[in-house]
Amino acid sequence: MAKTGLVLEGGAFRGVFTSGVLDVLMENGIEYDYVVGVSAGAGNGMGYISGQIGRTRNVIKPKDHKQNYFGLKQILKHGKFLNLDKMFFEYPYNQYPYDFDKFLNSTIPLEVVVTNCDTGKAEYYDERKDIKKFLSLGKASCSVPLMCAPVKIGDYHYLDGSICDSIPIERALEQGCDRLVVIMTKSADETPTNYGKAKFVMAARYKRKYPAFYEALLNRTKVYGRQLELLKKLEKEGKALVLRPDIECIHKFEQDDEKVEAFYQDGRTVANQNLDRLREFSNNIEERASATG
Repeated sequence: MAKTGLVLEGGAFRGVFTSGVLDVLMENGIEYDYVVGVSAGAGNGMGYISGQIGRTRNVIKPKDHKQNYFGLKQILKHGKFLNLDKMFFEYPYNQYPYDFDKFLNSTIPLEVVVTNCDTGKAEYYDERKDIKKFLSLGKASCSVPLMCAPVKIGDYHYLDGSICDSIPIERALEQGCDRLVVIMTKSADETPTNYGKAKFVMAARYKRKYPAFYEALLNRTKVYGRQLELLKKLEKEGKALVLRPDIECIHKFEQDDEKVEAFYQDGRTVANQNLDRLREFSNNIEERASATG
């Protein structure tokens, strides 16, 4: 039986596109054998595994602005634009309760991608035993350089997983996936943030303390380019189904609620347009049923 992996790119608020796609998957009972998510994609993966339709869209950009984990209020109160502690350690227990029981009982692997600041390498974790560590890994994967401090987990410090592995398709293949459903949050011709353009700022912040991480920042766009080439090859071979936004991409920290909602709805539209192919790539419709029957 073929093994299908679900690969979720990051992109800050652009992750609402992925939320729209995943909500349609959940509404139609479509599951995959393995999930890997980076940055906002990690948060989306959490919601997909717990089966909570609509939750991740609200978490990424709350419709109730009083619940925002970002912005001027957070700067004045906590001294930072992004308060990821609120997102990962307050939302799951209060504003947007997370179904930890369903997550812990799920048999579908969910790997969260983080970048080790000390080694400058990507690391992958499917954490089910230690909830605090699980949430810390999510926080680390979403921690944008300069905006966020490195997250200490164990003996190491971590930041945004997309620095080293923006589209973790190679990881999915290494984990035994024969085919992939890849959800992107930007158009095919758009590149990720090029930290090399702010080389002197990055050097001042990271070069001395985290030299390997600093080099990873500078090499990010090259790595991303190679990943896009591999993705094109897999798509041409019929081994990858790639979903991308059909409308103009929103800003990574878009403040216009109507644009954010439109981007979420575009995710739903794209998923519904590709629903037959998404079912075809999944194994759960018939093969899972026969395996358990």
